[in-house]
Amino acid sequence: MRDATVLLRCGKCGVVNRLPESRLPEHPKCGKCGHVLEFATIPLDITSSNFDREVIRWPGSVLVMFWAPWCGHCRKIMPVIDDMAHRREGRLKVCRVNVDNESALSGRFQIRATPASSVTVSNIATSSPSPEVGIVESHPASVPLNLKHLPGGI
Repeated sequence: MRDATVLLRCGKCGVVNRLPESRLPEHPKCGKCGHVLEFATIPLDITSSNFDREVIRWPGSVLVMFWAPWCGHCRKIMPVIDDMAHRREGRLKVCRVNVDNESALSGRFQIRATPASSVTVSNIATSSPSPEVGIVESHPASVPLNLKHLPGGI
């Protein structure tokens, strides 16, 4: 059976490293600079300045959660999003956008209600991104998110 591939960005040089999931316990190092790779175990906070780099140009699959601190539904599902970031590290990049702080991104994706999410699925084998699946307005009745049907064992 083929080992699943994970993607990790080096915190020092910014290069995206692709490695077999079985190597995660070995504390893998960046192929370019040799820095020990760290795993994102919490959702990455996305801003207008890092959105393209962290979401659009990411070669793997990405879940982007649009949320607001005052939103009760957002607070209710955030533990599920946090858990997903921890359990899917390296296989699914989990990001969150605070719509109060990032009105430009909210406008760009026409976010009218929170929570809302977007899943971008990429072809792990060729690193060529597929089109965005789209924005899904969600509420606690739709939690937990079931992403088992996505490629790459997400």
